[in-house]
Amino acid sequence: MKANPSPMSVADYCHDFNNKKIIVNDDYQRNVGLWTAQARSFFIESILLEYPIPKLYLHAKLDLKSRQQIKEVVDGQQRTHALVSFFNNKQKLTSNIDTPELKGLNYNQLDDEWKSKFLGYSLPIDQFSGAPDDEVREAFRRMNANNVPLNDEEQRNAKFQGPFKWFIVQVADRYKSVLGSIGVFSRRDLIRMADLKLYADIVLTLDSGFQTIKGKQIDDLYKKYNGTFAPEATYSDILTSSIERFLEVDALQKPFLIKAHVFQTLILAIIDIKTPGSIPGLNDAETEATINRIAALALPLDVLLAGLADPDSYPAASEFVTAATQKTNVHSSRLIRFAYLRAAIAPLV
Repeated sequence: MKANPSPMSVADYCHDFNNKKIIVNDDYQRNVGLWTAQARSFFIESILLEYPIPKLYLHAKLDLKSRQQIKEVVDGQQRTHALVSFFNNKQKLTSNIDTPELKGLNYNQLDDEWKSKFLGYSLPIDQFSGAPDDEVREAFRRMNANNVPLNDEEQRNAKFQGPFKWFIVQVADRYKSVLGSIGVFSRRDLIRMADLKLYADIVLTLDSGFQTIKGKQIDDLYKKYNGTFAPEATYSDILTSSIERFLEVDALQKPFLIKAHVFQTLILAIIDIKTPGSIPGLNDAETEATINRIAALALPLDVLLAGLADPDSYPAASEFVTAATQKTNVHSSRLIRFAYLRAAIAPLV
């Protein structure tokens, strides 16, 4: 059984949906309503900017009552409802999208150029024709079974649709090209959303202080801010200004320093230098004592990097080397790594 390419323009697709020539079959897809307004806006903006989108799958079958061909949506329910809602002028684009001139607009408020881009966009559609329902269901099951299993961050991205998720997505979109180009993230990292995980780890530290980060803590952070995200503006300013400062200082873009876990630590160190008090818990007696002890050693950045390359020749850097190379995600390693890097880069930032 084959699914044949049957692309349609957005205009034709939405007209057919409104005329009940295309319908959603809930046997295949989740109930409508899971996408938030922001998720729908992000999708519509992608259409308007002419980015590629995932394929939709339709099942063409003959309706004996109407004597017409009906097409059921096998895969693409949420995308279909987002398209039709905007087409029917029932949805405004949110203020969180990236394109300033589109923010807050519905279809009728678009200028003619944007309307033409939306209506003329060619939707990638594969269509099953003349196939029994059970064979289409089996094909749908096999399509899903052949997908690469989602990692934790991909699952969060699919599950949560609140303001925190979209904040993380926007930060990732803003910096994926430049951080990818200097080696912080590989192409595979970006595809598998490792960058989103890194930014969530940083925000968790801003929100709750240094700790051993496990999946549950990140899940809880997404849940906490899935309804409202009051500190969004503050966290956005702190995070983006620190990344911008990192990008301005060439000395920080050394091979080891652009490893993801070290880059995360560098950003937190810049945050604490530039906006003291942003990370909770640093004034706790034990934590403060650790930071002060390490600051007193005054090891410069080149010594820390030399210690990583040749530990035996730089015993003074051994504590940092251990924290940077072993159990890198546990509380003690994260704090020690932070303390050494904070002291070392303070003169640079």
